[in-house]
Amino acid sequence: MNTLNPVVDSIRHSITKSGFPGKVVRLPFKPVYDSCKKNDVALADVLEQLKTENILGSMEGDYIVFRSPEKAAEAAQLKKETSKDDSDDSSWWSKLPGIGDLPAMAKEAMAKMTPEQLAEVKKRVENMSDEEKQNILKMMSQFKNPFKGK
Repeated sequence: MNTLNPVVDSIRHSITKSGFPGKVVRLPFKPVYDSCKKNDVALADVLEQLKTENILGSMEGDYIVFRSPEKAAEAAQLKKETSKDDSDDSSWWSKLPGIGDLPAMAKEAMAKMTPEQLAEVKKRVENMSDEEKQNILKMMSQFKNPFKGK
């Protein structure tokens, strides 16, 4: 398990300290990239080495997210379920009196935000834990169509 690559060792140490493999761990991209550059090793090679140790790394925004194969499978399943829900009639709320088109209203509200407000929303979402994001997705899927299955 020990390698001669200090970047791999450092990442392994950092994510283990943060609860991996029981938790999904995010590391900021820039420091990891800078470390790779400093040690003259390609980030792709580092991620490939970690993959052989069942540490799956993927780029998500300004972060590299590390998951165990089990957590990756859970995330894929959640994404599949969410996309399946999206293919259902997502405009059911527009048929309810007085509600209007919720997605259009949200889009319009975001269009009226200042760049600073949009950056703050983005920052808050990026700083959420994966569990918080999953809880929001779960809650939103419940609101998607409350009549589904009844």
